Amino acid sequence: MENQETLPPDTANLHKNGRPKTTMLSTSTTLFWRVFVPIFGTVFQLGFVLAFWLMDEDDLYLSFPLLWFRLFLLLLLLGWLWMLSRTLWRLKRVDADDTHLYVSNYWVTVRYPWQDVERIEEKKRMGRRVVNFCLRAPGRFGQIISFLPSSFFDEWMKNKK
Repeated sequence: MENQETLPPDTANLHKNGRPKTTMLSTSTTLFWRVFVPIFGTVFQLGFVLAFWLMDEDDLYLSFPLLWFRLFLLLLLLGWLWMLSRTLWRLKRVDADDTHLYVSNYWVTVRYPWQDVERIEEKKRMGRRVVNFCLRAPGRFGQIISFLPSSFFDEWMKNKK
């Protein structure tokens, strides 16, 4: 009777592999905005630009030289690419657990400890809510991690604090 071991603690609430469960903080439409819209928009505009650059000037009647229209379309394509680099390509997929933040651009995933997050900002961009995690030092994806929050984000952050 003296060598009896006590019963182990209740393990029903523990995860199967011993690690905390991650929660997706970014919306699942991030893939659409990050991959589909840039690829579809760029291919469409590039095809349009190429069609007018490869067209003979005699095949199209304009009241101004075709070169002006070609340059306008080229500037439009460059403006589109600049806008993508400033907005949509910055969006990341963000998952989190109790100890770490997981950030992915759908090709590479990086893990940051929560202690590396200096502050959390929320902004409105083009009518959409965007959340920025500002890191203490620049990481693989820079010092500011931007994402579109999911419906779980507010509840998860409230429970995190």
